[in-house]
Amino acid sequence: MFKKQLNQCLDWLNKRGLFKFFKQPGIRSFALLFVMGLGLSLAIASYTPGNSANAPTEKPQASKLTVLKMGHQKGMGLLNILKAQGSLEKRLQPQGISVTWNEFSSTAPLLEGMGVGAIVFGGGGGTGSVFAQSSDKPFVRVAASTSSTRSSAILVKENSPIKTLADLKGKKVAFAKGSSSQYIIVRALEKVDLKYTDIQPVYLTPAEALPAFERNDFDAWVIWDPYTAEAERKLRTRLLADNTTVFGDKASVESPGFYYAAPDFVRDYPDILKIILQELEKAGSWAKNNNKDSAKLLSKLYKVDLATMEIVEERGGDRKVLPVTDEVLTGLQNMADSFYKLKVIPKKIDVKDKNYNWVPEQKW
Repeated sequence: MFKKQLNQCLDWLNKRGLFKFFKQPGIRSFALLFVMGLGLSLAIASYTPGNSANAPTEKPQASKLTVLKMGHQKGMGLLNILKAQGSLEKRLQPQGISVTWNEFSSTAPLLEGMGVGAIVFGGGGGTGSVFAQSSDKPFVRVAASTSSTRSSAILVKENSPIKTLADLKGKKVAFAKGSSSQYIIVRALEKVDLKYTDIQPVYLTPAEALPAFERNDFDAWVIWDPYTAEAERKLRTRLLADNTTVFGDKASVESPGFYYAAPDFVRDYPDILKIILQELEKAGSWAKNNNKDSAKLLSKLYKVDLATMEIVEERGGDRKVLPVTDEVLTGLQNMADSFYKLKVIPKKIDVKDKNYNWVPEQKW
């Protein structure tokens, strides 16, 4: 490389007739040293790491976070308590970070919103993450949530001829596509040797399904609180099964809820992520010990009557925020495998893929 650079310099001098000047006695040695020095400088410059195609590049520094975009949905009580209390805003205000909230009907659209940058943090059922991962959507599971024994239920009208799960064969069953309800109905049917194809799925969001259920547009509804409690109070319904009926003592890990964050947010702002999880834990502890007060908060936020929310909060369970463990992911893998066999998702996935799960060295 040095020889090439030197030849280029000599050629440049020759074309401009400068060698005549360099041939004069007394400056010949100076000229040679000058050309050699110039060539060496160019050669060194060409080898500096900043100009090399293979040189490692430093990770660009993340810009300062000024707005935290949060997502929530009915059924993820701690996120909604956090929103209602404003504790996250108070915690982040000294850092110059404001908080915005965006509501979604279920987990699938929430993760869609995360994929396009509408939010960077949210929560929902694990089923939505299975669908999102099978479609290569960007998200990370950052924590798990415990569920109550009635977090999801299969309801029929009080006067319905459907008495057992086996009676669902051939019937119209409504649920939100890509939600935990879809997995619950799959496993419920398995308990009575029925297949997913033995029912007529009716894909409706919770808000759409409630009035449709009242009109008898379908035979059974798979739904979660507070919609379960709302339907039980406002309509004459009967409980066919709930998540404990379907999963037994594995209910908390077979039908898990998760908190999700955008990959860039996890990478660039782990300290802010930990603050969110800390505040969620505080909200859970407060709600567990103050059922009546949490019901009042959520009643206003959900625009659901207070009596309904008191039912929901009374059966709310431990409300813990837990790290993403192997046990929880094993339950989620069972869900993913079931959906793949049913061709509900397009490909087999590994829910334990480290790109989709955040496991800190120690709990936040």
